Amino acid sequence: MMRTLYLPTLAGLMLAACGPLIEPQSTDAESPPVIVEDVDTAQPIETAEPEVPAPSNVAQRKTATIDWTAARADFAARETEDDGMAQVASGGAPVVPILLPEEPVGVASVGGPDALQFRPLADGYFAVQRGDVYDLVINGTDRLIARPGGQGTAGDSPLVFEETMTGAQVSFSRYGASYLVEFMCKDREAVIDGSCIVEAEALAEVEKLLIAGTR
Repeated sequence: MMRTLYLPTLAGLMLAACGPLIEPQSTDAESPPVIVEDVDTAQPIETAEPEVPAPSNVAQRKTATIDWTAARADFAARETEDDGMAQVASGGAPVVPILLPEEPVGVASVGGPDALQFRPLADGYFAVQRGDVYDLVINGTDRLIARPGGQGTAGDSPLVFEETMTGAQVSFSRYGASYLVEFMCKDREAVIDGSCIVEAEALAEVEKLLIAGTR
């Protein structure tokens, strides 16, 4: 009896060797989706910045308290009939007591070249007395550098002399106001060698200033 053998064809062997023809699914599809938060739509968390207290020892600019009672008493005690001084006194309520040399007064730039020129300011005044060796410039102000908690008062202080690049200056406080008297030397060489004005002369000139205006 003959047996019949069925041999697989070449094509069938190749298909068996290649395995199943079904493409496996991608592993990426099996991974869970990654959720990315939109940071632009996230609400910011507001945090209050801590308040930093101001240092208690910082100097502040204040308006000085003027002792007008003392100024009026000194003005009344002056024994003079100088019309220029009376004009300054009656020219309006000054911000600070006005101290000037005993010279005729011209308002602003009005007057001759030797006249004492006077100009009121919002915080005080300044005046200029022309001279041959130096010009005398007087500044008075109610501005006061005070510590916090201070009442804006300042007592009379002694005259303080200082040499400057243009000559010298003398500073002091009176009636609660601050004053600065400058000696503007006209000869540069005199400033360098110190012959323009010495301390004793500068202090003597300042001590001769008279109260020329008050409230």
